[in-house]
Amino acid sequence: MNAQYSKEEIEALLMSDDSNVVIDALMYSCFHINDPDWIQDKCIDAIENGISEDVRGLGITCIGHVARMYGKVDKKKVMPVLESKLKDDSLSGRVLDALDDIDTFVK
Repeated sequence: MNAQYSKEEIEALLMSDDSNVVIDALMYSCFHINDPDWIQDKCIDAIENGISEDVRGLGITCIGHVARMYGKVDKKKVMPVLESKLKDDSLSGRVLDALDDIDTFVK
């Protein structure tokens, strides 16, 4: 994904049935879209509705990226979503990392 994409184009890519396309779109969003609230909402959707464990896990990781890069997340939205995944053995490590990023970088 080297081209520049608009939010609308990213939203279309996030709806793909191909996990790799969705993963690329999430990564692109984190590093090329300068709108932390929008990115956060896309990550929450990926965590809750992701088509694969990889997509759900990356959504969690990207919440940590938003916290680190922007120093903000909407804790009222993010915390319940992350906490709901703490009991999932395949995602709990990523959740703990994201929670650590939030604790460290969000004031």
